[in-house]
Amino acid sequence: MVAATRAWSIRELARISGLPVSTVHRTLRRLEEKVKICPLFDFKEINLLPVFVAFRRLDIKNAPPFTFSIRDIYNIGGAYTLVGGLVPVPYVDKYVESFGEEPLFVVRGYEWLRWHPEGGLSTYLPDEECMAPVFNFDRARKRYDYPLEVWRGDLSAPDIYDLILIQGRMYDAFARPLKIYKSARKLHPDLPEVSEQVLSYHFNRHVKRLWRGNAPILLMDVQYVPIRVFYFRGKDAPVFARLLSQLPGAFSATIDVDGALVVGQFPCSYDENVMKEAVGFDLEMPFGYFVQSSSDSRRVKPCFWLWVEEGRWVFNEEMRVPIVEA
Repeated sequence: MVAATRAWSIRELARISGLPVSTVHRTLRRLEEKVKICPLFDFKEINLLPVFVAFRRLDIKNAPPFTFSIRDIYNIGGAYTLVGGLVPVPYVDKYVESFGEEPLFVVRGYEWLRWHPEGGLSTYLPDEECMAPVFNFDRARKRYDYPLEVWRGDLSAPDIYDLILIQGRMYDAFARPLKIYKSARKLHPDLPEVSEQVLSYHFNRHVKRLWRGNAPILLMDVQYVPIRVFYFRGKDAPVFARLLSQLPGAFSATIDVDGALVVGQFPCSYDENVMKEAVGFDLEMPFGYFVQSSSDSRRVKPCFWLWVEEGRWVFNEEMRVPIVEA
């Protein structure tokens, strides 16, 4: 699993792990329902800020530009819609306002983390062949207690080939550049034909430079372990969310100034320990936790290269993102 965090390709994963390429392929296929490999890219370099916004439940048919996810979530207070976007910083306020509703909360991800098997709060149990949590936030706190860098960014954007390849990799961690581009052309036949040599150049010279490793996301049956969403507010919200993101089952932590959002599949057996650990932190969870709908099959299929003109990001309301049923 650690090898997967460092591998840019299947061949590199085979080399790091010391396994034949065919064995790596079989292992990934066997584990695809239990582990999802998610590449990490430097969004600051791309000038896109992860943004999550919660509203009272919305019926969204077409989402604003830069939206990449929409999910219904619930808590004791009612039904809500959680929207995720990758938005240029100068457009964040415009993005939120484009929904035409007052948000319950907005989290700007100046830092965005995934779980890592060497994050300090997990251990592997060989007899059970699983990762187990290590509830010792005091020991790990120093590692994750650091100032948040609030970056402004600008509207400079990568070229369309880089964006197509980045987006393709975000959906398939080890996809080859030609396969990614062919898939994009099926959706958008107006894209120009490009040689594999040109795509490989962009892939290895530009896209790889923006890559920051991979994150293995551990998956469980949502009928038994629902996906939960935690919104924290307070001075220690960033450090607590960073720590929580390093427990097995965490999907992501989105870190804002005095606020944070954590999404993950945490078994109820975690609850007592997490609450005990939270006692020493200055934070609150004003809405309790939310549970993501297990039957929400909507998918958002953004094409980020469509929002670039002359090398700059543009917010074009007419180019909204269609919402489709999976």
